[in-house]
This record gives sequence, structure tokens and C-alpha cells, in this order.
Amino acid sequence: MLGSLWHGLKLRLTTQRRLPQKGDRVVMAMSGGVDSSVSAALLKQQGYKVEGFYMKNWDTRDERGVCPSEQDWHDVQQVCDKLDIPCTQVDFVKDYWHQVFQDTLDAYSAGLTPNPDVLCNQHIKFGSLLDKIPSDAWLATGHYCRTDGYGRLLRGKEPAKDQSYYLSTVPWTALQRTLFPLGDIPSKQHVKQMAHDMGFTQVAAKRESYGICFVGQHRKFADFLGQYIDQPAGQAVNLENGQVIGEHKGLFGYTIGQAAHIHHGPHKWFVADKDLETNRLLCVPGSTHPTLFHQACVARDWTWIHTYQPTDLDVWAQVRYRQHPLKARLTVDQDGRYRVTFKEPIRAMAKGQQVVVWDKDWCLGGGIIDDIIPATPPLA
Repeated sequence: MLGSLWHGLKLRLTTQRRLPQKGDRVVMAMSGGVDSSVSAALLKQQGYKVEGFYMKNWDTRDERGVCPSEQDWHDVQQVCDKLDIPCTQVDFVKDYWHQVFQDTLDAYSAGLTPNPDVLCNQHIKFGSLLDKIPSDAWLATGHYCRTDGYGRLLRGKEPAKDQSYYLSTVPWTALQRTLFPLGDIPSKQHVKQMAHDMGFTQVAAKRESYGICFVGQHRKFADFLGQYIDQPAGQAVNLENGQVIGEHKGLFGYTIGQAAHIHHGPHKWFVADKDLETNRLLCVPGSTHPTLFHQACVARDWTWIHTYQPTDLDVWAQVRYRQHPLKARLTVDQDGRYRVTFKEPIRAMAKGQQVVVWDKDWCLGGGIIDDIIPATPPLA
């Protein structure tokens, strides 16, 4: 698909990245979870000089946050002690607040659906953390993805756990210095079994975390955001006829395509749009309503991992991490924004989401959805 482009890219690179060697220093970004713990152990087995870095991104003194960072830091120390490697806690609380959390709040307040994990990888893990690492050392993370000799970002071996989506804004210069020990591991269950075999029973038994850690396992994300975003409740209306069908609790707490949890009549209602000017939640009956399907999206703040700027490509694309990759065409609009047109209409695209494109397993980059184009002709 991108054969000629890749050929030209290799000519420009002239040489492969420096490949890791036994005895090289590797800084392992550790979270206290099973993935980073097993990664650190694998790196040590392979002969690297490994040290653990734990990133403190949230101030636990904020009574509104419940991130179990002290327990995570304790688990990191236990794993590092067992591996006989040094570990260090680094404070990125201010960086995270200003470069990730505040932008996330602003986006939700504006009716968008941002992805804070993409921002965290771009600005904190592969930004602030990488800046603290000596230039002759490698950074390693527990992401399920791979790189090759040229620093290309590739999908992980297990499609269901591939995390290259979250790294789509990380520049090639950072990927050249990064190792992904879990990229070739066949399954998450295999990683957990490895953790048990290595004696990491505590981290192997921990629940897998999803999203922002300080929201907590037993709190609704909308309830958490409500402590920071001051938006009033308002009317929920039927998009088809404008009839009021209930009340929403604040537009920031709803995402396009999700169940609206409005009890009115025989239908189950789903979010189709949000009108910030009138503070109304626009809903449609049924999860397959034609309004929920879109053909294309236009993205801003586009990042090409290798800095080249192709203008017309057949790609595989995703607008959500868990979404199955779909065939699409990538073009450039007259205003310079990238347009991703899907071969088949897809359900529930939302402004603010990250759209990411691949050539087969090679992650090329992505951008933030700025506009969405309905399916044409409309689905019957």
C-alpha cells in the first residue's frame, strides 16, 4: 500500500537506529502493574542494566482524587527489590495537570470527547520522562506494541491488546530510543502467567486499570468530572421532533453513541449530539438510528510519526482504541486538514476523539477529530 513511500523514507533515514545491546542502560517506566513488572524482568533477563522509574502524575492530597499511588509505588519498590534493580519516583504532577488534565477538562467543557491517555503519552511519558533520561539510555514501557530497526511503530502481536493507538502522537525520535518488551507476547493471560512464575503474585492479582487512575474503580467518570466542570442540568430531547423526553445531568458527562439513560416511552435512547448553546442533549431511539452513523471525519493537530506528509493514501483507521481497524481513504482538504473517509459508515464518531491510521501494522500517525460527516446516502 505504501511501498513507494516506505522506500523513500528508508532512503532518507540512510541508516537504521542504534540497536540495543546487552549491558545498555534501560529506564523502565513502571506503574505497579503486571505489564511493566514483567517487562522489567524480561529486560533484566536479556542482559540490560535496568532501573525503574515511577511517575507520580496526580497529587493524592487533592481530596477529590482517589488514585492509589502510594500502593502502586509500594508495589514498584517490591518488584524492583525482587529484581535487584534501583527504582526512583519522579514527580510530574504539575506537568500532568497543565499538559493533560486541564486540556481534558477544557475539551469536555466544550462538548468534545478527548483522550487523556494519548495526551499523557505524548507530553508526559515520552516527553517529560524521556527528557530526564540520559541520551545514551533507552526508555522502556509496558505497551503492547513494537518497533523495528528504523523506529517504526508497529502493532503488538495480540490484536485485542495492541496499544499503538495510544502512541500515535509520539515522534519517531522518541520511538528510536524506546523498547517495548511485551510487543511479541501472544496474550495478556500469558503475561499474567509469567508474573506468577516470576513470583510477582501481588501485581498479577491486581485489577487491570482503564482510563484515568484517580477516578477510581468504583466511581463514574461523569461524577468525577462534575467536581471540576460547572455545567447545569438541562433538557434531553428527541432529535426527530424536538419533544422533551427527560433531563440530562450536564452535557460533559455524555458521549456520542452511548446510552442516554433517559426513561421515556418504549424506546431505549442514545446520544446523537450535544447543543451547548441551548444546553440540550439530543437523543435518538435505538442504537442503530441512522443519525449515529458517519462516513468521514476531518482532523486537526495531525501528527505524522516520521514527519512526512502524504496527501492521498489507502489506510486502516480507528477512532477508538477498542474499535476494529477499518479500511479508509486519507486525503487533505483545501484548508490543509486531513480527512479520513471510511469505506463503510461507522457508528458514533465524536469530535475530540483521536483518529489514527495504519498501513497494515505500521502506525503512521493521527489527529483530533474536528468535524464529522454523516453517512451518504443515509442508512435506511
